[in-house]
Amino acid sequence: MAEEARSEFDARYNPGHEVIRVQAARKEREVVLEPLFWGLFSLGGFLTAFLLPITILAVSFFVPLGFWPADRIGYDWLTNAMNPAAANLQGLLVRAFFLLVIAGGLFHGAHRFKYMLMEAGARKHESGLGVILYGLAILGSLGALYYAVKGWIL
Repeated sequence: MAEEARSEFDARYNPGHEVIRVQAARKEREVVLEPLFWGLFSLGGFLTAFLLPITILAVSFFVPLGFWPADRIGYDWLTNAMNPAAANLQGLLVRAFFLLVIAGGLFHGAHRFKYMLMEAGARKHESGLGVILYGLAILGSLGALYYAVKGWIL
């Protein structure tokens, strides 16, 4: 009896079966880059939301209250930390920190601005907006990457 029930198809147990077949028959173009940009949007939002408040707290509150030494955020300390001749782990971490904050913020902002413009009525220019805004984010991130590895690799 159980064998017979398995062999028959009962539409009650798969209510979306026809919908899936209809969508498969349409053969819409595959979305390739959109998940990548949503991932970069999410990663950029996380990095910006996680790292930027720490930076603001350290510079604006921890130093004036005496929790963090003032000489650790000055120009001399930063130039020494980013000096490629020193080749220390501290300089690498400072460069990686700035690269992550800048690149993450650029991709998050580009994605958010693109969808804000599309909601405002520029939906027919979606691909052009993507090329321009993501292109600017990529150029800005490459610039930040150049300065992050300048002196270390280049």
